[in-house]
Amino acid sequence: MTEELVKIPGHLLPREPAQAYLPPKDKERVIKWTCVFQPRQEDELEQRLLRQEAPLTREELHRTFGPDPDLVRRAENWLTRLGVQSLGYDGFVLKLKGTMQQIEETLGITWGEKDGFFMPLTDPMVPEWLKPAIIGFVGLENVSRLHPRFRSPSRREQLANNGQGFFPQDIQTAYQFPGQWDGSGMTIGLLEFSNGYNPHDVTTFWSQFGIPAPSLIFVSVDGTPNDNGVHGYDMEATLDVEWSGAMAPGANLVVYESSAGTSDTSFALSVLHALHYAYQDTLNHPNVLSISYGDGETRFPVVTMRAWDQMARNAAAVGITIFVASGDEGAYGLHGPGRKICHVDAPANCPHMVAAGGTHLVLDTQGHIAIETGWTDTNHNGASGGGISQVFSVPVYQEAITLPVKPGFHPGRGVPDVALNADPDTGYAIFFQGAWTVVGGTSAASPIWAALMAIINQVRAQQRKPVQGYLNPALYGLDHASTFHAITVGNNSYDGVIGYQCTPGWNAVTGWGSPVARALANSLS
Repeated sequence: MTEELVKIPGHLLPREPAQAYLPPKDKERVIKWTCVFQPRQEDELEQRLLRQEAPLTREELHRTFGPDPDLVRRAENWLTRLGVQSLGYDGFVLKLKGTMQQIEETLGITWGEKDGFFMPLTDPMVPEWLKPAIIGFVGLENVSRLHPRFRSPSRREQLANNGQGFFPQDIQTAYQFPGQWDGSGMTIGLLEFSNGYNPHDVTTFWSQFGIPAPSLIFVSVDGTPNDNGVHGYDMEATLDVEWSGAMAPGANLVVYESSAGTSDTSFALSVLHALHYAYQDTLNHPNVLSISYGDGETRFPVVTMRAWDQMARNAAAVGITIFVASGDEGAYGLHGPGRKICHVDAPANCPHMVAAGGTHLVLDTQGHIAIETGWTDTNHNGASGGGISQVFSVPVYQEAITLPVKPGFHPGRGVPDVALNADPDTGYAIFFQGAWTVVGGTSAASPIWAALMAIINQVRAQQRKPVQGYLNPALYGLDHASTFHAITVGNNSYDGVIGYQCTPGWNAVTGWGSPVARALANSLS
């Protein structure tokens, strides 16, 4: 008997003109893709997180909230009935591989291809019994890309230290990092999608400032080797490693490298697999993750973003806090040309991640904050990403704040949650490819916030409390007047798109503001 099939929406790319994509020339092209399952008892899992209950073990998460094993086997049998190969199931994720022809016949989709890029032009069809059990499929397109969120300065007159940029001690003083704690006993995971970093660069950076070199491990999620930082885009991993290690030198650092094209055939799939690998890594056991990549949410299928957020929810459930750069294109939110309307970044739009926006920071002669405004586009060199998601609804922790919804848009998850210096014109010193340079961007804000979270978890551990894990509900319930520098000047208009204003309280440029680190550590512990 033929099963009735139903459509699973959310797999198409909304900004891509379907008419520009032609039928594939070679349907024997092999694609790796993944089926992502919904959690059982999803409401109870979410309530556990909102109640801030103690983290689960990975085994408890999968046993209690993972999909029914019989359903997984049934799904696997159905998805492989026409020749698609199963690469195995593990923790909400069933990995698959097949030719475009096999996938087309299995899911009933129509393919489009242009210049080597492929995507489905129709949503997949699955049996009625399978639809409610899965979020959908990731990896059916290779058009979407995440871009690193760093920028170089365009003007140097406001750079600290006679044009050299901020040093770690400057940021520790400005944001009142508690000197007696250094993140010892904690592990910071850095998700990277470039190719690596040069160990000599990062140790030179730490040595220059008298910082003991943290433990640093490179983990290849998909077989990508460390290229020793020889490419320009490796500046991202270098920035992340140097500054997270400088701000929490007692923490262990783990670089999770996952570069599309090495093993996976889709960037979106690389991100999913990196998140999946990191939250299940019981060897290195990260407590905090940082992601310094993104693009506007209209650049990704909705299913892909929901799958990323499910991995973030799993991470939160086992005690991992995820920080992500909110973007460097202000309210416009897109890397490159696009429709001149507001967009928020993905994965910064994910409700189970903490989005870090950007500020413009000037210190006085004592090293204290003299001026801190929202990172505003003054010379077309970026602005703090932020706005209102049109993919994710308003999360519970944001229901009590006023979200600025523009005409033609509906309420949704507000971005960012927090902020930190990101303007490249008040940027950071890094050592890259054997030379000193200055960079900025919300790429810097995310790993520094991750370092602060490692310190907070160290304080919690000393008080015999578990790691924080899901930070957002606690973050929104704080006394923000004592734990944050409120940012009330600036905006994130960018590239002709009118953005949002910095206002008292939460705003869509800097969230709650930048940290008063010592007070924040005390409040969260």
